Amino acid sequence: MADEHDEHAANGDAHAHIHMPPNSWSPINVALALAMCFIGALAATWVWVVGLIWLIASLYAWVRAARSEYLELPETSNEH
Repeated sequence: MADEHDEHAANGDAHAHIHMPPNSWSPINVALALAMCFIGALAATWVWVVGLIWLIASLYAWVRAARSEYLELPETSNEH
């Protein structure tokens, strides 16, 4: 099995390395903001507005981080 990995790496196979995204608090932040929006819909308008602002800011931060991570990925060629 190790010989196969070394063989792929020696041939310059771009798929030999598995990319994992970094840890992020963004999904939890979005979930909490959504919960606040739902609670605000039942409780008070100002709670809903604060939750909506929090949701928009959290989604913006999440998309911005994902985009910057995507732009840092090395380009791969599909020569199969």
